Amino acid sequence: MARGFNLGGLISDVTNAPTSSVSISEFISYEKHQSDLQNSNQNMLERKRYAEYIFSFTCIWCICIFFILMWKGLGKLNLSDEIIITLIGSTTLNVLVFFTLVTKYLFNSEKST
Repeated sequence: MARGFNLGGLISDVTNAPTSSVSISEFISYEKHQSDLQNSNQNMLERKRYAEYIFSFTCIWCICIFFILMWKGLGKLNLSDEIIITLIGSTTLNVLVFFTLVTKYLFNSEKST
């Protein structure tokens, strides 16, 4: 059995609906505020995730450098001192620059997001 529309009831509901004194500009401002809050929450979650990635990557790199130095010290790694210095120095510098660039981008205080 199909239900029909009760036109009189709909008209009554519309005429008895509470009216709002909110202007269009206030509504748009509220919607923009809600959007900004959602954007800010998403940014915080992404920052937290990438901060964990950066921290993990840096820790793994430090552990790798430790093992290279340990193997070299124990004589299990036969590389010249120049190669070890170049390997450790250049790659560590690259990791630190990468870490600095990513953290400056993720935690930029000028954007305030």
